[in-house]
Amino acid sequence: MDFHQLKIFLEVARRKNFTRAAEYLFLSQPTVSMHIKKLEREVGTPLLLRSKEGLKLTESGKILYRYGQKLLETRAQALSAIQDEHRIVKGHLEIAASSVPGAYLLPRLLQSFRRKHPEVTFSLLLRDTRQVLQSVKDYTYCMAFTGEPGLQEGLEQVSLVEDELIVAASPEMKVPASEQADTTLPEIALHDCADLPFLLREPGSATRMVFEKALKRQSKNIDLDIIGYLESQEAIKEATKAGLGITVISQKAVEDELKAGLLKGYRLKGIPIKRNFYLVFRKQSIFPPLDKAFFQFAREYFHR
Repeated sequence: MDFHQLKIFLEVARRKNFTRAAEYLFLSQPTVSMHIKKLEREVGTPLLLRSKEGLKLTESGKILYRYGQKLLETRAQALSAIQDEHRIVKGHLEIAASSVPGAYLLPRLLQSFRRKHPEVTFSLLLRDTRQVLQSVKDYTYCMAFTGEPGLQEGLEQVSLVEDELIVAASPEMKVPASEQADTTLPEIALHDCADLPFLLREPGSATRMVFEKALKRQSKNIDLDIIGYLESQEAIKEATKAGLGITVISQKAVEDELKAGLLKGYRLKGIPIKRNFYLVFRKQSIFPPLDKAFFQFAREYFHR
């Protein structure tokens, strides 16, 4: 049993699908299947069951999955100890992030990090917050950047930077707002939003979760006219620019559009919607040298 086979098995087990695991690992589906068959022959028992509902782990598969995660982490710790000895910071960095921090925080952070460590390459997975947190919890990634804290069991987080959610609309849409002398953005009352078509992100999005929590705190029964749900930050921006509806979105995500006059921004009257972006990781996790260097760099970058 080699580490490459073990990594492939763990990925198939996590995703419960050969094709999705192959895509993630940049391998062909037949290659993934071949490695799983070899592994099953080596351990002498089936590890996966195929059913209409998808792949399931056998009892032996569950045992290997549990120990396999520990084996790969032990391997990473050994490499960390060796590379720490020589102060090596190079290799391929794998990071997960939810859409807003992934698109609007990480590019500059990665640029600064690579300027200091030019031998580093990276790959960035963008998913909704719920999926990203799970990917850290199940050992797929060492760390992730999210718009919600890692409150799941076994996770910790470091607060990086504050963000504000605002209402965004096409300049051509008639929005009943009042200009404020002490703020750069006009205000719109929540009950006025109910008269306008509304666009929301998908369930699991931190933006949506923060907005819904803010509405609950107001204890007001306001039914928004939700006409659509979009799973991409860029898609919801384009739909809003086209005048399809208004939306609640990160101010950082629309800074360029606001400056260019492609969108107009509004604050909800009496409902400040602020949140933080977080760097999430597993409790008592021992990072490989590259991940450790990036983790420390990210904390210093946002707290300088």
